[in-house]
Amino acid sequence: MSVAGVSKTFVSTRALDRVDFDVRAGEVHALIGHNGSGKSTLVKVLAGFHKPDADSGAFKVEGKEIPYGDPEAVHRAGLRFIHQELGLLDELSLLENLRLGDRYLTGRGWRVRWGAERRRAAAALAIVGLDLDPDVKVADLTPIERTQVAVARAMQDEKAVRLVLLDEPTATLPSSEVTKLFELIRRMTARGVGIAYISHRLEEIEEIADRVTVLREGRVVGTGPRAEFDNARLVSLIVGSHAGEAVPATAREATRIHGEGSLLDFQGVTAGELRAADFVIRTGEIVGVAGLAGSGVHDIPGVLLGRVPVESGHVVVAGRVIDDPDPAKLRPLGAAVLPSPRHLKGIPELSIRENVTLADLRPLTRGWSLDLRRERREAADIVKRFDVKGQPEQKLAELSGGNQQKVAVAKWLRIEPDLLVLDEPTQGVDVGAKAEILDLVATAAADGLAVVLCSSDLDDLEAVCSRVLVIRGGRVATELTGERINRKTITEECYRSEKARVS
Repeated sequence: MSVAGVSKTFVSTRALDRVDFDVRAGEVHALIGHNGSGKSTLVKVLAGFHKPDADSGAFKVEGKEIPYGDPEAVHRAGLRFIHQELGLLDELSLLENLRLGDRYLTGRGWRVRWGAERRRAAAALAIVGLDLDPDVKVADLTPIERTQVAVARAMQDEKAVRLVLLDEPTATLPSSEVTKLFELIRRMTARGVGIAYISHRLEEIEEIADRVTVLREGRVVGTGPRAEFDNARLVSLIVGSHAGEAVPATAREATRIHGEGSLLDFQGVTAGELRAADFVIRTGEIVGVAGLAGSGVHDIPGVLLGRVPVESGHVVVAGRVIDDPDPAKLRPLGAAVLPSPRHLKGIPELSIRENVTLADLRPLTRGWSLDLRRERREAADIVKRFDVKGQPEQKLAELSGGNQQKVAVAKWLRIEPDLLVLDEPTQGVDVGAKAEILDLVATAAADGLAVVLCSSDLDDLEAVCSRVLVIRGGRVATELTGERINRKTITEECYRSEKARVS
């Protein structure tokens, strides 16, 4: 598969500028770059979702030219796409998920041949090494099994598949399961399938990629065998003139001082995986929360969003006990929660302007009317201040993941809350966008904002947190401060109980 000289312009934004990219049979070609560099746009061009500019070169698969903007032609040519949001439906079975968008085998009277369908589903699952009952629901699978099902759906007509594009496939996988994914990728390349691999995790690129292409500001700034690109060179190419420390000094220093006022207090809270969890968050500090999968880390924002019911204990926000917490009860108390799943962070079909002001329209209204001119001015200021790569009237869906993330953070910082709970705010975000997001949060904390940072990115925790709470078995097992806030110590504390059990 190859594209030559692809360009794409959105209004006045040049998202792709004469990009060349190709993937050979049986290789892994990594596509990396800063959020807003053009990766997402290129993927959408390849998938037929976007038509490139008229002066773009040819799109070819095995020498045969493919028309741009024709998803069916792309599919017939053997290209398959597995996005970070896997597109699986939890309440449907594996068999039903494999058949989404496809026809069932039928017999007389158009009755579904369920026996044949189960055999067909089992064969597809076997391609990716899964030996599961096709009637099992997706909701019951582990993260890596969900990814395997998505790959099985792409590969079920394996003789027709020429290329599989994986977009941030490890973003939600525990590190222990990344190895299994890599084994699956090697199994596909051994069959002659080409893999286009998008990831912000440079250590993965080093391990799995045969070749690398780096995009910056819509242009290819580096391409070649992976062995020619060490991590330092990759970071330099990705960030460009901004290369240097991944996290600015202000983000490390501004959060070390905090006040005494308690804004969030979990008092013996049992909910989801949490078991009698106790902790207090004070004014002006960033408190990191770390733990292994299933420890209960992500049940903290889940409780505050009303998605994880409280079984016992008390949640106290700004000195007030909140029974059955939800966002509507938190807002009057100056608290906000940014959830982890990206589709819950904004409304894709609305503009940047509409998304950033949606949290509070009261300052923009006169009587019952919205002051649209004032809203536009405020949105333009936010886009500039938060360095969002896009125009205020551009749809959120058209932005890169990192810029969508910045819009989500900006939406809540705009209303100046006293407490902000962030769940994986830099997941799937490159080093440049990560630094910008953390710096924005740290600056707000220096002005008195209390932040809870639930994150699996230990570098984030080390960079900005004044304290780190390590959760094991649903309880706060350790509180780290000062020099103990580092990747090594956090990791050791997360696994301490496991080590003790082994010994």
